[in-house]
Amino acid sequence: MKISARSILCTVVFMLVAAPVFAQNSGPSATGSFEFSSGGHPLVISFDARTKTNGSTTGQVVLTGSAAIPDQDVDGEGSSGGTSIVTVALNIAVDCLKVSGKAAAMSGEITDSNIPAYIGHRALLAVVDNGEGVKAPALDQFMWGIYGTPNLTWVPSDAELTFDPGVGLTWLATDFERNDDVGIPSHPSTTVDCQTFSTEAYSFQDLPHGGGNIQVRP
Repeated sequence: MKISARSILCTVVFMLVAAPVFAQNSGPSATGSFEFSSGGHPLVISFDARTKTNGSTTGQVVLTGSAAIPDQDVDGEGSSGGTSIVTVALNIAVDCLKVSGKAAAMSGEITDSNIPAYIGHRALLAVVDNGEGVKAPALDQFMWGIYGTPNLTWVPSDAELTFDPGVGLTWLATDFERNDDVGIPSHPSTTVDCQTFSTEAYSFQDLPHGGGNIQVRP
């Protein structure tokens, strides 16, 4: 049975509207819905992510539309025979939200998709709220990506030592002269989340007027 992007989108909209309202006593939030084009193919992203007063994050990001998918698995393994234009539907359970001024980054695991190879991967959505309407000082912006988790099968050690005492040790490198330095871990996580990149590192794309609405609340 062929499922159209329109029918999937209608289902998604119903899910977002029918979903229970998040707890009123919440902290920073990022909500919205917008359309964009990737490789000439239309896509829609709807999102609602919030940080509760207890520090936990809840929400979801839904992507629907059509896209050119390589004829191989999403990690780039296997043989490629070109691309296919397919209907795509992804649901991401948000577990991380970072709000910095008018910008927000949210991430989570893809928990459901009509393309099974994407399930279990991490997704990241970053947005910038530059105001409402045609009189806004600038256009809203966004950045979107899907990431795998590297499977490290080797352990770094000193080749000149039969037994390297440093293997397995972890540490935090900090500036001794600054008490506010959070430090850099010796073994950083390979899992992409909302804290992985700084806001300045994102390559944002402008959202044209009428393409949707993005709202970020500190």
